[in-house]
Amino acid sequence: MTDPSPTLKARRDAYLHGRVLSAARSGSVTLDAEGEPLPSRLRSGAASTALNVRAILRETWEDFRNSDRYFKYKALILAAWTLLTVFGVAVACPGPSVHRDPSLGARLVVGEEGEHPALVLNNESDLAWQEVIIVVNGRYRAAISHVEPHAFVTITPKQLMGDNGKLAPSDVRFTDVELRTRKGSAVLLQKGALP
Repeated sequence: MTDPSPTLKARRDAYLHGRVLSAARSGSVTLDAEGEPLPSRLRSGAASTALNVRAILRETWEDFRNSDRYFKYKALILAAWTLLTVFGVAVACPGPSVHRDPSLGARLVVGEEGEHPALVLNNESDLAWQEVIIVVNGRYRAAISHVEPHAFVTITPKQLMGDNGKLAPSDVRFTDVELRTRKGSAVLLQKGALP
């Protein structure tokens, strides 16, 4: 009977020792038409990495299967706790509301209501905005001379002035937001939703 190939022998020896190893490749890496071996190296490296990850996952699963019942209970409790924690954080911290207006290239991010409400207005266009006025809830205004392209401005209640010269309350709830510039205007938020 003939000797098995080196690859089969290495695979057999790896299984006999309870571990799966990736096989070493013999020979040189072939060059492509431009003499660059990078694509074949990347392919070979990705295949080796995938085999190693598969081997590690298989070993971990076998170790888990061979562990005692109490360890499995602990692992189940830890997994359930992690899942509940991630779910709780996701529910408790929803992302901010984002509103866009393509005509001016404006994007509005409304911070969550709470102790420190804020608006972030982003100029996503390639042109600067001139003579910017932000009207909040139809009563409060903030004025900015210009906003550079791809820049943003943060508006807090301390920057919002009412018609009577009074500042907006610190716990103001943003329901309506309008952006006015020299080039035009856009309603970014109307009754708490997209217009």
